[in-house]
Amino acid sequence: MERTQQSGSTRSIPYDNILEILAKLPLKSVVRFRCVSKFCNSSVITPWFVKSHNTHFPIKPIGLLITCSSRLQSGQMFFYADYNGGSAVPLLTIPPRFSRYTTQSLNGLLCLDFGICAKICNPSTRQVFTLPFVVPVSSPSASSTYFCVNSFGFDPVTKKYKVLNSWKVPGRDPEYRVFTLGTDESWRLVNGGPCYYPRRESICIGGIIYFRCWTSSSKSSRAVLVAFDVGKETFQVIEIPVDIAFHGLNEANLIGFGGNPAIVSYDRMDDNEDRSSIVWRVGDCFWARIGLAMLSDHLQELQEEQGQLYFVAGLIRTTGELVLASRSVSNQYFSVLYYDVFENIIRRVEISGLPDYVHQFNDFSCIDTVTVSNYEENILSFA
Repeated sequence: MERTQQSGSTRSIPYDNILEILAKLPLKSVVRFRCVSKFCNSSVITPWFVKSHNTHFPIKPIGLLITCSSRLQSGQMFFYADYNGGSAVPLLTIPPRFSRYTTQSLNGLLCLDFGICAKICNPSTRQVFTLPFVVPVSSPSASSTYFCVNSFGFDPVTKKYKVLNSWKVPGRDPEYRVFTLGTDESWRLVNGGPCYYPRRESICIGGIIYFRCWTSSSKSSRAVLVAFDVGKETFQVIEIPVDIAFHGLNEANLIGFGGNPAIVSYDRMDDNEDRSSIVWRVGDCFWARIGLAMLSDHLQELQEEQGQLYFVAGLIRTTGELVLASRSVSNQYFSVLYYDVFENIIRRVEISGLPDYVHQFNDFSCIDTVTVSNYEENILSFA
């Protein structure tokens, strides 16, 4: 890059100075710069530049990331919305089909679970990285993937992202595999995993992937919480309180709460307890519970008004509020609730601009496909 001086001579701007200037620009500007040339693209995906940019723009939640199905589940759509509501901004659409399960945002990245394959998505840079198949599609095992689940984790020590594949075929020992982004070219088998049946839900907190499992495939099965250390690649089984382990297995959500894994239950365990409650792990010692009486009453009124159920999508880390949303877009506006557990305060915002295929085209395949997470900008590239 050159500039003309009054004397008519030219002088190049040092390459390092250009990168230092770019590192101080917002992510949107850097993404535009990548489109200028291959050289520009390769310049801003180096580990040095990513680290330098994150110094000026630390990864932190700035809004909501909403995912939903495109028409006839022909793809997965991603939208950004301000915490205070308003119009949703489309980010990208990933064809050719809707995923079985999408993880919570982890430093702005998400894992789309397709069973024996998975995709890592960075909505900020509009990039998608497709992982290799766990086994060949022609393999006999590929026909039994109901309990084949991909979870996503990050090791804060090594700064590595890893995908954990948990696969249990009835009548056979489970298999656990790991794929490290930027390092591995194929899946690696890891030992020491429990002989359980994984659910399609997970969350990563402090370098630990937590996911619930059934102890068996029978209807009388109980649930346990499995912890996978992303850095050490070791497993630990954590017992869940009996009332939730047996009775609230399907009517509950796994989230992070106060830096620990937590389970939000919607079942009334007995006549003396609130319908909704949050139970969270406190250190390595015990679980604690808070009844959510006001939330139960408000949800009942809202669900009767709109005719659809709400679920706890997660937590806004900057405010500590629970985020509740519907799993479907059924009218012009999409409602999101924020609930302060300790102050017992509920606020509601409306988001517009999401596709409503159910009413527009009678496309009922899009029901129960909406997920809500924190939106974080991350310049990390998969190139």
